[in-house]
Amino acid sequence: MADQNQHEQHLLFALSQSDECAFAEIYKTYWKLLHDTAYKRLGDKDQAKDVVQDIFVKLWDQRENLAIDNLKAYLQTAARYQVYNLIAREKVNDTYFKYLATFETSLGAADQNVLYAELQERFGAILNKMPVKRREVFDLRYEEGLSTHDIAEKLNITQKTVQNQLIKAVDTIKEALLMLFLLLAFLFR
Repeated sequence: MADQNQHEQHLLFALSQSDECAFAEIYKTYWKLLHDTAYKRLGDKDQAKDVVQDIFVKLWDQRENLAIDNLKAYLQTAARYQVYNLIAREKVNDTYFKYLATFETSLGAADQNVLYAELQERFGAILNKMPVKRREVFDLRYEEGLSTHDIAEKLNITQKTVQNQLIKAVDTIKEALLMLFLLLAFLFR
């Protein structure tokens, strides 16, 4: 363990000196672990590859200013953070919403209107059940289009708190709507 930590510290020092071989070794050692971490949360191999690529690009770009004690933990945390950012920016290919799009085309106009009204009602109910601060963060992000940085400044909270609240809000909405979609799929099959 001490040898591994010493080896990582040597790699990190070499990386800070722009040693491409050290970077390549870090990449080779941790690529699969990071890909698996991202894929487990996203369920999309291409998006997981993009997340890992972003992590290594940032690692290289910030190589001269890094202060890392545990490289593995740092990279795994970076992977989770990238995934959360991706989810918060609504770039995740959500299979449930794809299903809804195909499901919607099989319905008649009257059924679509009923479905749309039901979704709006459920969405409103979900938002109303959220804690006040979470709802405020969600509204500022998705209704007013503010960045997480701007929301943090406006509400005098950390950007990490904003991101955590957005993740929780999106997860709550997805879970509730999934149940509705499953019910509708059962009723209209």
